[in-house]
Formats: sequence, structure tokens, C-alpha cells
Amino acid sequence: MEKASTKLTRIMIAFIIAILVIKNATSSGIFKAKDHRGKGYYVKIPRGWKKVKKQKGVVYPDGVAVVMFVPNRINVAREVPDMYISIFTKRLTTPIWVEDEFPDILKSIHDSGYRIMDKGEIKLDGTISKWVVYHDKKMLALILEFYMVTDNNVFFKIQYSAHPDKFNKERIAFEELKDSFKFRFSMF
Repeated sequence: MEKASTKLTRIMIAFIIAILVIKNATSSGIFKAKDHRGKGYYVKIPRGWKKVKKQKGVVYPDGVAVVMFVPNRINVAREVPDMYISIFTKRLTTPIWVEDEFPDILKSIHDSGYRIMDKGEIKLDGTISKWVVYHDKKMLALILEFYMVTDNNVFFKIQYSAHPDKFNKERIAFEELKDSFKFRFSMF
């Protein structure tokens, strides 16, 4: 008869191996993640899309966390995506209100040479969000951005970019992600 401690050790080893196998299978792409839990938020990954790691050579400001989603057919190791959704988050040191900052954001977009197509306001998960659609002629893209700031001073920007010919057709993926957006408590 086997000792209880030996049996427990074997069970623990089997459990650890199972966890490692599942984790490895998930990160290698065998199992596709259906959602993403970021710092202070949760979203469902749109059907037919995948989460990708940061692109090489792209530098983000200090303290900015970025996650990017692209259609499954795009291989970011070999090509620059012509369509993507990204979420930027940053913990702010001083409180701001998106309603106060939005005119400056619009001015910055305009001053950068982009043509603003439309803008507005909605609530995402109960939080006021300002949005803007603008045309980037250099990259041949329409870009839709949503801006939010939470009560605990975390800034969020959700961005969808696609070629003008594909923008409306593929926007359903962005809407799916946006509609699933939920804030989560986070110490950030």
C-alpha cells in the first residue's frame, strides 16, 4: 500500500504537469483565447480575430499598456496589418475628465493633418466615452477611436483602423469587442 504522502506528491506533480501542458497549448495557439482580461477591463475577442503581441520596432510611451487584435488571416510577423483593433491604457497621475480633454484631442488630430469625419459621445459600461472617426490619407485608413477615463484615473483608448473600402464591412468585429467591454476593479 502506497503512503499518503507519496500519493499526494504524485497528484501534485500530475496537477502541475497538466497546468503546464494547458498553458503551453494556449500560448502556442492550439487553443484560441475567446476573451482578454487587461489591466482594469475585460473584452471578448471578436469571432475570426486573434490577440497578437506587440509589433517589433513599435515603441509606446512609458506606462502605456497596449493590446492588439487582428483578423486570423493576418500574420503580423510577416506583414503590417491593414486592419486592427487596439486598446491602450494608462494610469494617470492627476485626475482628468474626458469631456474636458476631448476638444484638445480633436484639435491634435486635426493639426496632425487628418480629416475628421464624425464625432460623438456614448456610454461604455456606464462610463462616458467620446469617439471620433478620422481619415489618415498617408496610411489609407479610416480610424475610429473611443476615449474614456475611469473614476480611478485610468485612461482608455480603443482604436479600430481599416482601409476605407473595408471599414464598414469589417466594423462588426469592432462593435462586437466594444459591446463586450467591461471595466474590472484593478489596482493597476
